[in-house]
Amino acid sequence: MMESVVQDWQASGITQAEYARVHELNVARLRYWIRKSGGADQQQPAFIQIGQTQGIHIRYPHGVEVILPAQTPAGLLRMLIHG
Repeated sequence: MMESVVQDWQASGITQAEYARVHELNVARLRYWIRKSGGADQQQPAFIQIGQTQGIHIRYPHGVEVILPAQTPAGLLRMLIHG
């Protein structure tokens, strides 16, 4: 069951919290399953190198990309990344 739930979440393109709410799961349990299955680690590295840039690009797992000015406040970036 764990693997199928993780695969379904990855294909859904929604946040972990939203997926857990919609499917009536405990979000902590879903995150645990994702960690155990390696699902979050397989998609992208935990850290990426950032060079000089004209803006900030955030690409979500479902393909949506957000481009922001380089001066975007850290709090807004944190909210966009962590949902």
